[in-house]
Amino acid sequence: MNVPVPKIPAFEEPAGPFRRQVKRLPPRMQRELATVIDELLAGTLSRGRRYEKLRGGGNLHSVRLTRNYRFVFQILENGNAKPVAVGPHDEAYRTA
Repeated sequence: MNVPVPKIPAFEEPAGPFRRQVKRLPPRMQRELATVIDELLAGTLSRGRRYEKLRGGGNLHSVRLTRNYRFVFQILENGNAKPVAVGPHDEAYRTA
């Protein structure tokens, strides 16, 4: 079930493992990730992105890049977000 998208003022600097995941993405997925981050910062995430809060704690959230790729991030206490994982659906969730 989709939940309302919170206003995210900024994304924190990602950790090394996330940066390596981004480098391994195909160029098209790197562009989709940049688009999703821009949409989240603008508060205009399109409906097809399937934004959802993940179960299990840690305040983790997921956004669909494409049918098979997901971006997982954590919303911090200050309202900013921290990128956690990106990649094929199962791999992104397993890494997060």
